[in-house]
Amino acid sequence: MRILVSWLQEYVDVPVSIETLAKDLTMRGFEVASVDPVDGRADDAVIDFEITANRPDCLSVIGMAREAAVKYERPLRS
Repeated sequence: MRILVSWLQEYVDVPVSIETLAKDLTMRGFEVASVDPVDGRADDAVIDFEITANRPDCLSVIGMAREAAVKYERPLRS
């Protein structure tokens, strides 16, 4: 599943760099297949996650935002 980091940040403030975000979510069980920068935007990228069958709750941007919110102890915006 490919997620634009700026979409994720609409739901939760991510206090780390894109590379650290990808690494931290990998440590939470989500394999990162790639991190592709967005042309013309140094502060944004597309992260391609491999979501396992036992985590259907994370098959959306809001699901991954929940994971990031828990990891960084930030409130989730709706």
